Amino acid sequence: MINYLDVPEVFHQNSPIVTAVGYEETGEKLIKLATSSVDRTDLGDADILDIGCGVRFTMSIINKRIPIKSYTGIDVNKSMIEYLKTEVELYDDRFSFAHWNAHNEMYNPNGRKLTKKNVLPVDGAFDVIWLFSVFTHLDPSDSLIILKLLRQRIRTGGKLFFTAFIDNDLDGFEDRVEGSPLLHAYFGKSYMQSLITSAGWKIDLFHEADPSNYIQHYIVCSPN
Repeated sequence: MINYLDVPEVFHQNSPIVTAVGYEETGEKLIKLATSSVDRTDLGDADILDIGCGVRFTMSIINKRIPIKSYTGIDVNKSMIEYLKTEVELYDDRFSFAHWNAHNEMYNPNGRKLTKKNVLPVDGAFDVIWLFSVFTHLDPSDSLIILKLLRQRIRTGGKLFFTAFIDNDLDGFEDRVEGSPLLHAYFGKSYMQSLITSAGWKIDLFHEADPSNYIQHYIVCSPN
């Protein structure tokens, strides 16, 4: 088991606010928020799947001694995943990581387009699935595909937690920053709700934006 992890700056992709406050500090705060939101006191008995994992939560779990049963991270950044597999997975059997060459106009424009035939690059089922700052950079078609893929991997009694840009006055979807595709991908509340339910989820919580926790709206779902 690893006792401390110091990740090179090249792999950090967080906002300047997060950087200023601290990677582990904000990571720990968000993990605690997700944990309480999915009705758990801790994650010591939970198998966790993190889509768009980055490095912050791995650092937080290790350096802040956050209890987990297992943590599986998926990301489109191949070099970062290779680093995590070499420096973390190899030495700590709680962790596993997988590269997903999925197309995203912002983060992975040369990746493979998502279709209904896609599968996640990991096996197994999970108690908690979370996505921080992923739907904030997805278009509706990819959002629906990912929601359906995740529905296949949640255990009975498991929970999905994710953040999104929501505009209560918007009817559908709007990519708001001209010239920067999917930098700010906004969904109308009712539109996002329809995507969630059509993918086989039940909405447990639809929370307003939460600047105190450095995130936008967050949503908690159960398998329907």
